[in-house]
Amino acid sequence: MRNLTITRTKSFVACLGKMKVYIEDHTAAETTIGDVPCRKLGDLKNGETKTFSIGEEEAKVFVIADQLSKNFCNEFYKIPAGENDVFLSGKNRYNPASGNAFRFDGVTDEEVLKNRKKGTKKGLIILIIAAIVGFIIGFAATMDWDDLFASGEPETFSYLNMEITLNDRFDQTSDTDYNVCFDGGEVAVFVLRESYTSLAEFGELTLTDYAEQVMENAEIDVTLQEKDGLTYCEYTLESDGDELYYVTVFYECDDAFWLFDFVTYADEKNNYSQSFMDWAKSVKFQ
Repeated sequence: MRNLTITRTKSFVACLGKMKVYIEDHTAAETTIGDVPCRKLGDLKNGETKTFSIGEEEAKVFVIADQLSKNFCNEFYKIPAGENDVFLSGKNRYNPASGNAFRFDGVTDEEVLKNRKKGTKKGLIILIIAAIVGFIIGFAATMDWDDLFASGEPETFSYLNMEITLNDRFDQTSDTDYNVCFDGGEVAVFVLRESYTSLAEFGELTLTDYAEQVMENAEIDVTLQEKDGLTYCEYTLESDGDELYYVTVFYECDDAFWLFDFVTYADEKNNYSQSFMDWAKSVKFQ
């Protein structure tokens, strides 16, 4: 036997969630991840280091968020056969399409990189399908098809002490990686709340500090902008040949930082960029 030590570097992303650590095991499997039979080694909290006892044979070690998302929100590392102890590190990276998955540091293995890309594609497809299904269910029965492309009537949605004014084509839904979501067919708004209490170990943060740290952790090279009272950045992410256009807006209130992802297809940017800003300006905290 030998020891496997994994350090989960402290990160704002998914800071409240426990990651689950599994190892390849063809004799005592508890679940299957990417067609690989695995058994659980334990959980890993944000900023925690844990040591697990493993065998000396070659095996893949997986880190997942939960059973529901394990087939697209996962990361693995191939541990070679041997007697020497193994030391690994990594952290959760901001990327809604991959479920803000955990990523091991210093990975160059093509199989692992291919798995990351595959997982991101799957996650993005799930997000898009969820938005489309929500649109169909919410509006098919009452839709005036002659008015399909007309703008909807303003409608205000709320979550905890937050309010946002979108339009009546949106449905309020839930998502495992966000506090609340709003599906509007070809557009969506994803909302994440992080309380100051949960971020206390990071010290005193300004809104700009928080925003810069989030984008740095996400490894998205963008310039933070401040305009009309908003702190935000805009960028595109490519997946499976399609580009998505994002406007990520950051807020702070008495007890928390908030992150809003306004998302649509890149070729719809001109149709929605102004709406994204208008919707962002409508956000209020009681």
